[in-house]
Amino acid sequence: MDDIKGALFVGMYPNEVNKYRNVFFQNLIFAIADKGVKCTVISPVPVTKYRRKVKEIPQKTIHKTSKGNDVTVYYPRYISASSKQIGKFNTEVLSERFFECAAIKVAKNLKSSFDFVYGHFVLYGGLAAIKIGNMLNIPSFFAYGECDFKTEVGNTYGIPKAKEIAGLTGIISVSKKNTRELEKLGFVNNIPIITVPNSTDLSLFYKMNKVDCRKKLGIPNDKYVIGFVGGFIERKGDKRLLEAVSQIDDTYVAFAGRGEDKPSGERVVFCDAMEHEQVPILLNAVDVFALPTLAEGSCNAIVEAMACGLPIVSSNLPFNDDILEDKNSIRINPMSVDEIRDAVIRLKDSDIRDKMGNNAWYTAQGLSIEGRAEKILKFIYEQMRIDL
Repeated sequence: MDDIKGALFVGMYPNEVNKYRNVFFQNLIFAIADKGVKCTVISPVPVTKYRRKVKEIPQKTIHKTSKGNDVTVYYPRYISASSKQIGKFNTEVLSERFFECAAIKVAKNLKSSFDFVYGHFVLYGGLAAIKIGNMLNIPSFFAYGECDFKTEVGNTYGIPKAKEIAGLTGIISVSKKNTRELEKLGFVNNIPIITVPNSTDLSLFYKMNKVDCRKKLGIPNDKYVIGFVGGFIERKGDKRLLEAVSQIDDTYVAFAGRGEDKPSGERVVFCDAMEHEQVPILLNAVDVFALPTLAEGSCNAIVEAMACGLPIVSSNLPFNDDILEDKNSIRINPMSVDEIRDAVIRLKDSDIRDKMGNNAWYTAQGLSIEGRAEKILKFIYEQMRIDL
């Protein structure tokens, strides 16, 4: 560990305008910083998106972890070309290139010495990290964790060419499903890959008093309430969940999320955007967590709910295989309102609910952010041939 001078991270990171943008990336960096690694972040911000608010974001700042360790963050500006399809050309190709140029320029000007560079996701992080690694002659890694293989490497670039990842040292995949998809590409077979599911901060997400939490949110104590955390979009399934709950007597839903089409109705006891630090209150105020999502990499929201002792109702698709099993969840076809409804009805049985909830909590104890940071660092050090 003493041999590591510092690590450079590239990706979309929280800032003063959007404090919860990719907060899970920040949590991982903080956990790595608390392992004794000097961490620096480059997070280009699109002036075309933030417009006048971009002035509120400093070019450079220092964030402190809960243990008092410094993380230096740079926010260079770039022009985003958005993501518009014009014939066979998608303008996101330009957005990605501009992002890379902004990140590379900062890396080139930094006088600090780095031992490795890590990009968060392939686009807007990973490809820039590879180029920086080649430029600085240091090992480069990227996390592959988007919810959909085509979203990550398909829509913009098609299947990436071998030359685009030339020099890449290793890949951190968030699920076995994603790892299998990467291996199918063929030319990544010579690149080491580790599968490390997403995790959570167990000092923030833990069991709390349900009565107190319901009081804070104005949720009646005598109601059977299902919790949902996520964007109000088709993929996440908030409307399918509400439709299912509406078919069950004396059953309600509490939603935490953002989106233009907010779920509403007499069965909704709470629906609002919440700061990340407040989400544990909602999770401890409900009886069950349900997320009939169609696609994920490895869902942080599910792990957070498990850490709060909730039984899970979620998709039976492969992206959940690493964290969900029969003893802690009911897996359903995420498009089937009937299956969602039947799972919610089954969990009205408090004995089943408590048993699954306890098993979910136990599973979550092995999915801490500190543990994930240790596994990722061990993998990185192994590729760099450095002893822990």
